[in-house]
Amino acid sequence: MKSSLPKARRAPTARTARQARTAPSAQWLQLSATILFAAALAVLSMLGVRRAGQLQAASSALQLASQLSAQPQLIDAELTLMQRGLETTTYVGDSQRTLAALRAGMEGALANIHNSLRDAGLRGDAAVSPSLRGALKRWAGVSRGLQALQRLHGSQLYSDTAAGSQLSSAGRTMKATVDGMLATQAKNLQLMSADLSQLGATLRTAVDQGGRSLRTLLLAGAAVATLLLGLMLYYAWRSRAAARAAAAAERQVSNILGTVREGLFLVDRDLRLSDTCSDSLRELLRLPAPAGRRLQEVLEPLVDAKTLGAALKFLGLLWRDKVHEELIESVNPLSQIEVSFGNAHGGSDVRYLAFSFRRVRAAEAAGDYILGVVADVTDRVLLARELEHVKADSDSQASLQLQLLRADPVLLRAFLAAADGALRRSNAVLTASGIGQEDFRNKLNGVFRELHTVKGEAAALALSSFVQRIHTLEDALGALRGRSTLTGNDFLPIVVKLDELINHLGQVRSMQERVATLNSLNRAPARTADADSDAHRDTTVITDSALLPPEPAAPSQGRELLELFDNLAQQVATAHARSVQLKARGLELVPPAYTALIKDVCIQMIRNSIAHGIEPPAQRLQHGKLEAGTVQIAFTADHADEYVLTVEDDGDGLSYEQIVDKALRLDLISPQQAVALERTAIYRLIFQPGFSTAPQVSEHAGRGVGLDAVSSLVRGHGGRIGVSTAAGRYTRFKVLLPKGLAGEAAAASAA
Repeated sequence: MKSSLPKARRAPTARTARQARTAPSAQWLQLSATILFAAALAVLSMLGVRRAGQLQAASSALQLASQLSAQPQLIDAELTLMQRGLETTTYVGDSQRTLAALRAGMEGALANIHNSLRDAGLRGDAAVSPSLRGALKRWAGVSRGLQALQRLHGSQLYSDTAAGSQLSSAGRTMKATVDGMLATQAKNLQLMSADLSQLGATLRTAVDQGGRSLRTLLLAGAAVATLLLGLMLYYAWRSRAAARAAAAAERQVSNILGTVREGLFLVDRDLRLSDTCSDSLRELLRLPAPAGRRLQEVLEPLVDAKTLGAALKFLGLLWRDKVHEELIESVNPLSQIEVSFGNAHGGSDVRYLAFSFRRVRAAEAAGDYILGVVADVTDRVLLARELEHVKADSDSQASLQLQLLRADPVLLRAFLAAADGALRRSNAVLTASGIGQEDFRNKLNGVFRELHTVKGEAAALALSSFVQRIHTLEDALGALRGRSTLTGNDFLPIVVKLDELINHLGQVRSMQERVATLNSLNRAPARTADADSDAHRDTTVITDSALLPPEPAAPSQGRELLELFDNLAQQVATAHARSVQLKARGLELVPPAYTALIKDVCIQMIRNSIAHGIEPPAQRLQHGKLEAGTVQIAFTADHADEYVLTVEDDGDGLSYEQIVDKALRLDLISPQQAVALERTAIYRLIFQPGFSTAPQVSEHAGRGVGLDAVSSLVRGHGGRIGVSTAAGRYTRFKVLLPKGLAGEAAAASAA
């Protein structure tokens, strides 16, 4: 059945489409009205400024015209005064200077009037031009006469005679000039005064009209400004309401993005993440700030180059309008990817992420974004795998029976007894009281040690069903180890899985009992019915006692341990593509009290030597070594007070630099301690819980549990363990166990 979501997105309702069309129209209307009112206000302001300038110029011209209207009478009076002074032969220099000043002032004032009228736009006005032209025309004649008077000097106007002072030749000339001006220019001066008065009256009228026009413009501007203010207030109110709605929508979106468990994000055409994404995206991708990054940068640490290239091509297809999203979703290379993130303890957490992509489309428009959704599907994947394991378990009963038939009965019984004790101790550790973080860490490390020991012995016996189940349980424990804080609820899934493992152990033990019974019946000779009955009773007793670890003779014990260790070495070597030979001596000397301990310690040491020490065959040949590496086990009782167990490999040796680097990342030592500590102290860090230099977790290495478990076992028996190494040559572990403890254990067993 096809999803209806894409159709719903592509075919919005009529109301949605109408709202989508109305919103931009309303915005354009508001913008157009604002621009129109602003433009009108700007035009009115410019007209008002221009009108104010013209009014100022007209007022200046009016003021000058009013002042000049009296000037012609003053000129006429000064000429008359000068005429009388010449007639009475008195001093006329003051009148001559006054007339020069009046002429200069008149010239400047008329020029200013001319400029002011030009600025006021009235120079070509029909009411103003005649008066101005008449005044200028009449002033031209008067100005020429006054200019002639200025050229005559008053000091030569008179001459002294016997009869008294008389006009000199220059005085007579000036007298004639003054008389002529009074005769010819008196009329012009009168008319000029009238023209200037008329000009003043005309300008007064123009100023009044300009004032009224300016008031009109100001009122219109005030009205437009009021309307614009009202419009802006309305828009501000609308904007505030829209802002509140947007803030509410943003809070809702923020609540959604902060609540959803999936990582939501948008990708533009440049494949760059938008600034809006869900909070879960940061946690899922382990990126503090994914917003703004290119999608390629986000995916590069998560997937390989091939998958990344396919993902980019897939996203390129989504931008094409004719591509059907649902059809190409099946080829999404990111539909489920496995990623590995580093944790605070230097290890890694494996998660499974699922990416899905959809084009974001508006009404009748191509999409500008791709909506990405990433979800953590680890639980779903693990559940599916667990279901597969359950199915595989149900289908592998015959295989398990075959494994039990191939296993040594004595070693198998010992393993089942030891595994039962280890699982019950693990369950007791998990259910013990304690709510502090240190208590939780101790629980975690304790269960890790017990399970890792059981897994090693199960691997040695080729019991793959145990190995797989414990490995899955160790995955869950490893995930808890990577968390910064733990709670009691975090251990509930571990308790459930451990209970399932205990039930599986019960099934295997029941199956082993049936196999042992069948083997006993097949080996028993034909007897009578009574003898058969006795044999059956004897077999039943043997089967019940099979739950206890046996105490075989020393030579048989040595052969069994050697066979167990050799099988384990070959399995680990095959898993790690190594070639290994195992050598052992003195295993028949192991006292019964230490048999289980030596077995567990050697199993962990063999796995550690092959997984960490022995190099690949090609590398060994390059270094001049034999293609096959060697693991040597030696047990001696030569010392008076102690047994000595030595496990040595001729591999690459311990890497001082790798150990220091890992210890620094796990905060086991400080940089100052890394410089000051001796190499022996640095090498002993490999016994710390969770410490491993393996690049990745495998079935036999990488969790930092094996050597921690060995150290815990040895110390639990009152022993000591040490390590020595040489780069490129060997790594040797030496375990010292007290003989007194073995004697006490043997005496207790005999009692």
